[in-house]
Amino acid sequence: MDPAAVLALCHEHAAAEARFDVDRILATLAPVPRYEFFPAGRRLEGWGVVERFYREQYPRFAGRVTHYGLLGEWTNEHAAVQEYTIAVGDGEEPGGAYRVVSMMPVDEVSGKLSGERLFCHEGFMRALLGPLLALSVPIEGF
Repeated sequence: MDPAAVLALCHEHAAAEARFDVDRILATLAPVPRYEFFPAGRRLEGWGVVERFYREQYPRFAGRVTHYGLLGEWTNEHAAVQEYTIAVGDGEEPGGAYRVVSMMPVDEVSGKLSGERLFCHEGFMRALLGPLLALSVPIEGF
């Protein structure tokens, strides 16, 4: 896929996340999306669990975000990578600021995002997934 098209797809996904447009978010994903977390070595995989994340947990998580900043992005014909900082508060608690690198590969068959590989602190993973962390499984061979 043309690198500009890969980046446009990632921007479309991010814009849908910002608007909480779950149907549009899901429309950017391949049929069996996979979200991987490193160095924790955990993953969420499959349409049902990813849809549940975006409909139930993502709005809760986004409501806790106190700051977000994109530091840079890079792309080629296979994926886009974004590096950002995100601060998560917890109501009365100030929470923490995290640096996250997200790689968004494109599924060659569907031409959509196959999910994300997130390189982040375990605290960020726990904040993002909330109770759905219990649905994560180990990444094979990691």
